[in-house]
Amino acid sequence: MEITAAVLERVGEPLVLRALDLEPPRHGEVLVRLLASGICHSDLSLMEGKWPAPLPMVLGHEGAGVVEAVGPGVDETRVGESVVLTFTPGCGRCRFCLEGRINLCTSAARSMDDGVLEDGTTRLSLNGQAVHHLALVSSFATHAVVPAAAAIPVPRDLDPEIACLLGCGVLTGFAAVTRRAAVSPGDSVAVFGCGGVGLATIAAARLVSAYPIVAVDPLPEKRELALRLGATHAVDPVDEIGPVDIAFEAAGIAAVAEQAFRATRTGGKTVLIGQPALGVHASFPIYELTQFEHDVLGTHIGGAVPALDIPTIARLLQAGRLDLGPLVTHRFRLDEIDEAIAVAVSGLAGRVVLDTGNAWREGANVRLVRNQDGGEP
Repeated sequence: MEITAAVLERVGEPLVLRALDLEPPRHGEVLVRLLASGICHSDLSLMEGKWPAPLPMVLGHEGAGVVEAVGPGVDETRVGESVVLTFTPGCGRCRFCLEGRINLCTSAARSMDDGVLEDGTTRLSLNGQAVHHLALVSSFATHAVVPAAAAIPVPRDLDPEIACLLGCGVLTGFAAVTRRAAVSPGDSVAVFGCGGVGLATIAAARLVSAYPIVAVDPLPEKRELALRLGATHAVDPVDEIGPVDIAFEAAGIAAVAEQAFRATRTGGKTVLIGQPALGVHASFPIYELTQFEHDVLGTHIGGAVPALDIPTIARLLQAGRLDLGPLVTHRFRLDEIDEAIAVAVSGLAGRVVLDTGNAWREGANVRLVRNQDGGEP
């Protein structure tokens, strides 16, 4: 089938909206009609060349939609399910999966590195040439073929513009608080960096009754948004901060990680969530790590188990125990991808979401490349 997707063809250049061929789902896979996709900082890092990636590639890894078809070996009753996509479904065979550390699955990591699905091939192509998947998902598109285990059922009435964020940003913040850091009621918390993941961390800290919850960001708009999502205090990074029981670094900047470390009390935890470019180093005093048992914890998607944690967050949203509405500050259609990326890069947004279910503006004059000659729809 023919789909529309935003393709990264060259590092440092804008995404190209292309008409691609998408093969039907193979054994153990499903076809998902995408309704919404979040734009994550990781997508921007790939565009900027901070991380290596096989090109061309359809970006996007925060997706929500509806299962439209299933491949062999998948229960046909799954057709019609509302789902959130995850890039770490877990193979169930590697050491990390067997240890319960699904987020570190080696099969998913290999698919991420190679830009392929679990069988080592791609379902996407342009003029017979392979186009790579991002992290088993590729949600900057109207449709995606993904492993069945990567399509996690959620309630039908869950807003796709919120549901898609459960695939990465919200999941990361939620699990970093509840799993990796194991925040307890009354723990004092500081969150350094109030982008999408930092704001989700604040919302999760509020959910588990941390107090106080200090949001740290240089932008007044971000501090105001943090207060709406559950922060009890919001300060500029130049202010004196701490000591707190647990500090979360959510900016992916070495200097901010070091500041978060300094704001953590003796015997406390500094949790590094933000993902910098490859090769970035931070410096921490070893004496304090040993003498005072100061824990510095790295985390990949918060240590989440997506098949458990995504439905849990969905239930909390349904029950009104968690309000993520303020987190989505900007919405665009797929044909507005350039503008959406620019807003995400600006740093002024909470979370930017693409409406992939209604991919085109009414009356829009959009050049959709179908072939090497640059044909239009």
